[in-house]
Amino acid sequence: MEKVLLLTRSNFRKNKGSSIALFLLILISAALIGVSLIIFFDAYPTARKEAERLDSGDGYIFVAGSIDGFDEESISEAFDDDVTRYAIRHCLGYTTASVPFGNGRTALTVIVDDASVFTDKMDRAEVVIEDSSITEDYIYLPYQFNTSGGYEIGDEYSFELLNTSYNLTVRGFINTTNFGCNNTGFYEFIFDDENFKAIWDKDREVSESLIINYELKPDVSVGRFKIRIGNELLSYNSDAVINVMITDDVVVTKSFMALILAVAFLVMTIIIVLVVIMMLANAISNYIKENFKTIGALKAIGYTSRDIKISLHAQFLILAVIGSLAGIITAYALMPLFSKIIIGQMGVPYNISFNASATFVPVAFEIIFICIVTACATRKIGSIHPIVALRDGTEAHNFKKNHVRLDRSSLGLNMSLAFKTLCTNVKQNIITFIITGAMVFSCVLGLLMYENFSRHPKLEILSFETCAGVVAVETDVSDEVLVYMQEREDLSNIRRIINLNFNYKDEDRLLTYICDDISRLNNKDVCYKGRFPEHDNEAAVSGKFAKLNGLEIGDEIELVYGDKSYKYLITGLLQTCNNSGREALLSQEAASHLVNLELAPTWYWYDLTDESGDTMAASQKILDEVSERYGEHVVSTLNFYEVMEGSMTTFKTISAMMLILMCVISAMVITLTLYMLIKALIYHKRKDYGIYKALGYTSGSLMLQTAISFMPAIILSVVVFSFFSYFIANAYMGLIMYAFGLMKCNFVIPVGGVVIIGCGMVLLSFAIAMWQAGRVKKIEAYNMLVGE
Repeated sequence: MEKVLLLTRSNFRKNKGSSIALFLLILISAALIGVSLIIFFDAYPTARKEAERLDSGDGYIFVAGSIDGFDEESISEAFDDDVTRYAIRHCLGYTTASVPFGNGRTALTVIVDDASVFTDKMDRAEVVIEDSSITEDYIYLPYQFNTSGGYEIGDEYSFELLNTSYNLTVRGFINTTNFGCNNTGFYEFIFDDENFKAIWDKDREVSESLIINYELKPDVSVGRFKIRIGNELLSYNSDAVINVMITDDVVVTKSFMALILAVAFLVMTIIIVLVVIMMLANAISNYIKENFKTIGALKAIGYTSRDIKISLHAQFLILAVIGSLAGIITAYALMPLFSKIIIGQMGVPYNISFNASATFVPVAFEIIFICIVTACATRKIGSIHPIVALRDGTEAHNFKKNHVRLDRSSLGLNMSLAFKTLCTNVKQNIITFIITGAMVFSCVLGLLMYENFSRHPKLEILSFETCAGVVAVETDVSDEVLVYMQEREDLSNIRRIINLNFNYKDEDRLLTYICDDISRLNNKDVCYKGRFPEHDNEAAVSGKFAKLNGLEIGDEIELVYGDKSYKYLITGLLQTCNNSGREALLSQEAASHLVNLELAPTWYWYDLTDESGDTMAASQKILDEVSERYGEHVVSTLNFYEVMEGSMTTFKTISAMMLILMCVISAMVITLTLYMLIKALIYHKRKDYGIYKALGYTSGSLMLQTAISFMPAIILSVVVFSFFSYFIANAYMGLIMYAFGLMKCNFVIPVGGVVIIGCGMVLLSFAIAMWQAGRVKKIEAYNMLVGE
């Protein structure tokens, strides 16, 4: 055993470069696997873990508009033994608020509460960080304002609710299950006692709302309960606005970007790990070839094949253990960076914790894989004869075709020799082709996310309809406001769109967009199959919802609102990333079968006539002038450009970092790949290089020949996989986005960006190849010719 250990030490000493390269490959693959598993098993479930820890129950009911008739007795009666427990709290709810966030604003429902929420029986809020020295005129903001919005403790936060401006100091940030993420459509603000009393006295009459948390009995269907309780509560007060939310849906919505990142990163990891596996197998095989003569010498002095195999197993096993452990340490070290991205979107605190699966799976995988590859690669050792090995093997003519005859080639001499090397190293070319292609695909995916979530956000999939702004007014002045807006030269395409929740079979609820003229919608892509409804008996529904319920174009769907129902013909399928794929579209005439729209506020959506300037400022100027002209008759206003700028803050950061990360990893993998391949190539051709130098070739020309021999495979791979990635990337993203309601991805992939990635990959590869080929300088003609 001692002589085997001595042999192992000798192997390490003689092959430091190869050992270091193998170590780095193992480290990279283990780190990537570790990060992916930590994201999936530790970071991604954080939202659900926090919901359980804060005792959010199975969901909540938000009652706004009018809470008359909702007391403890009526609510208990409505639950009808479906729940094991529930909790009721009063708050102020502003359902059409628009508040500053990041570089813009976000439009959603703002709930204003006092410090009593920290001690609620269910769904309590919890302070994440605070400065208790701030004792007056302060506000607690959701934690997402800190992780994504850029706000810090002590900042002044200015906003407006019901035409009243507030300027409060940020005392701290809170963690809350249901009201802390812009994806869920709710934010919760907690005021100091004095300011809360003032806003309560001022707005209670119009804004007092109820939040009812509930926990269902095990045998109660969540979907059926959601429909039943909504209808039951509306029967107590038809003027109330009832939103019944399920905790599972809230968690999925909060984890939207985290899931995209986790899945995308896992797939990228699989690609890169496959590349690393290929390189490891090739490296071990080359290692044995490089030590062919040494193996013969060892056998000649008494070492058995078994001794040599054990020494190699020991060597690579040590590399696997140390490399994988270093990879896991690296994974945990990198997680703060990734967790910052994930938590920034979730809006919940997260501390990295030890995860057994994420820790031991990469280590076990690397060790088992290395052992298998080593066992396969070392089988040929038993057939090596000392005499043949000491002679560098039996060298005879292999009768292979000479593809590049120097006496007939029309290429220059350096180019001809480079292509001769290319044709005699098929295995090297295949490996280079596959690895370069995999890296191109990874970078194109990163480019897709950056282009569509950061540089030019694809609003048509993130929002049902795009516009410049929205004005909601009371019904009695709606006609006057419409005339005023139509007379303005800076406005165009004014249309009326309102949202209502319609039920389906007492099992599901669809957020329904009701339009006065569907043909004037800007977002034509929202209907990805079929057509928009045109008659009063037609509807379009979300593709995901239709698929889950076995519905197709041409089928009838019965929608219910209150005690009315009506059957509509499905003419088209919709897709957006909102509402978990539960949306519908109706014309006003079609919706009139179920609801009297004359009683609802009027929402006017408009575009700008000129969008060449500062669109955000132009839209805000219009909103300010409408609000000033009609005063209290204006229910709400929304600057679409400002809202989207605020909402996209998190997505921009994540997508930009993904692109950078993919490019960095690709550069590292290509560097290590070319290092291993060129090192092996130069070793096997060292005698040829010695002859070339004896004939008068310079080191520079030999380096150029070596680098050029890799370029055809790299260039071909870049071209092929650029086309492949361009056409397959949307199909890949569709697998991820389906969970959020996107059925047919049509993300934009900039051709210029793909070309830049391809050219960058070629130039980087050539530079690395020239650098690695520099070891040719150490080859001396005399030593190679005498076999030293």
